[in-house]
Amino acid sequence: MMWKFVIMLLGTFVLATAQQQGQDYYTGRWNDINTKDIIDNARLFKKYKECVISNSAVGCPKEALELKRVLPEALETVCAKCSPVQVTKVQDTLSHICKTRKPDFDEILAKIDPEKTFRPRFEEKFGKLNC
Repeated sequence: MMWKFVIMLLGTFVLATAQQQGQDYYTGRWNDINTKDIIDNARLFKKYKECVISNSAVGCPKEALELKRVLPEALETVCAKCSPVQVTKVQDTLSHICKTRKPDFDEILAKIDPEKTFRPRFEEKFGKLNC
C-alpha cells in the first residue's frame, strides 16, 4: 500500500520538467540512475531520505533536491508527466524501498501523505505492493 508512495517519492528524483517527443514529460536525464544502489547504501539512502522529508536543502544531492521540487506536482497529478520509463522506475524503486527499508518507507509516507489522500490513486495506477 504505502510502498507506491515511497517508490514514487524516491523514484521521482529521476524526474524534472521538460518536453520529450512532443509530450510534456519530466526530463529523462536521471532515468539511468540505479536507484537500488542508492537504497542499498545506508549512508546515501539516509541522506536522500532526510533531504526529501526535511525543510532544509543543506548538503542534499542534486537529484534529491530535484525530487523534492517535482514531488508535490507528481503526487497531485499521479505522475501524469512521467514517461513510461519513469513509471517503471517508480514502481521498481518503491517496491525495493518497501521490501528492504520498511520503517523508512513508512516514515516517508507519514511525512509526504499524512492524510493518506494520494495513496488510493497511486495504488490504482501503480498497483498494490506487498511488503
